[in-house]
Amino acid sequence: MTRSIRPSALRVGAVALAVLLGAATPAAAQPDPETIVNAFEAVLGPIRTHRPSHPKGLCAAGHFTATPDGTRLSVAPVFSGQRNTALIRFGVAGANPNASDSARGTRGLSIRFESPSGDLFEMANISAPVFGAMHPQAFVDGLLSRANDPATGRPNPERAAAYATYLAANPSVGNQGRYIAANAPPVSFATTPYWGVNTFLFRGQDGQVRPARWVFEPRAGVMRLTAEQMQSMGANFLADELRRRVAAGPVEFDMVLQFPGQGDDLLNPTIAWPDDRPRTVVGRLAVTAVEAGPGGPCDPISFMILDQAPGIEMSDDPILQARAAAYAVSLSRRVGGGNSPDPPPFSGTWELTAEVSSRTTSNGGGFGGGVLPRSYFFLAFTITPSLSSAAISASLNPRATSTSRPC
Repeated sequence: MTRSIRPSALRVGAVALAVLLGAATPAAAQPDPETIVNAFEAVLGPIRTHRPSHPKGLCAAGHFTATPDGTRLSVAPVFSGQRNTALIRFGVAGANPNASDSARGTRGLSIRFESPSGDLFEMANISAPVFGAMHPQAFVDGLLSRANDPATGRPNPERAAAYATYLAANPSVGNQGRYIAANAPPVSFATTPYWGVNTFLFRGQDGQVRPARWVFEPRAGVMRLTAEQMQSMGANFLADELRRRVAAGPVEFDMVLQFPGQGDDLLNPTIAWPDDRPRTVVGRLAVTAVEAGPGGPCDPISFMILDQAPGIEMSDDPILQARAAAYAVSLSRRVGGGNSPDPPPFSGTWELTAEVSSRTTSNGGGFGGGVLPRSYFFLAFTITPSLSSAAISASLNPRATSTSRPC
């Protein structure tokens, strides 16, 4: 049943989902999802108007088609070989929606794929091959080490010292920072690779389950800003540059799976696998339309439909396992106005599909620490926002203008 709801009801539903998701994952794998989001707020302030990570962004649309190898390696609908519509969000790192496009940091590529039969799959990728924490508690500790103590207005020195000791004992946590320091920002959203950083499990047509990570490699090649351009390009050039580029022709990325070798860590996203590991091109993403201004249909999406079982499933990477529940809490605070008893109304039409389902899967022998059943709980929201661009809405089929997601 579908019915119209107030944003406050949406907030309650998202919080309920976070509880379900948190209960579905072993407690040792993650702190409470509220704790994760509270750590963000300790550093950034209340999350009410925009997402806490990569809030400066741009909506786009296009399509994705698997290669024959993609169809061979995954039975998921997204890899059927048919064209999937794609709703895309490019983003700029940081917590500031006015962040500079020429500042060092990651750029983001988030995608919602929809198959001709309506199957959804989502992902969030960054322009660095590694993440900045190996497990959720370390992520929380890193945030809190930078948070100001309410009593002093400064970071707590004991907490900062404890985290510094942790970093010294776990040098891989600094790999993302070292990569960003060594690689200048891109000249375009279209000229940087975007990595998934976490391990997923792909079930092929032969029934074999293979662990893999992916990267979207730009067909235009990798191009980065010079030191002079970082000073001269200004704070807001990426959106207009992408609009001009797409107006001249589709912007394309190859989706490449990388497979691990002996001894590679499947569950630690702070360590990249060596470049000489086997790689296979499994699909091509084409960006064919870009929103004329800020906002758009990608804004209310958290890009957290992370599997299409049995073709694509999450590994037991604890960072990956923690994401959906924390994103559900974050979403609830944004669209629901936080903890206020009567949050402000939103423009557009908001609907909730009250559908809760669960399934239990197994990772298969040897992947992610052996056979470990997991239950996935989905509270599917259907949110229909106002569309601000005829180009975007024309490039998406009617189902893709509604968002249905576990967050």
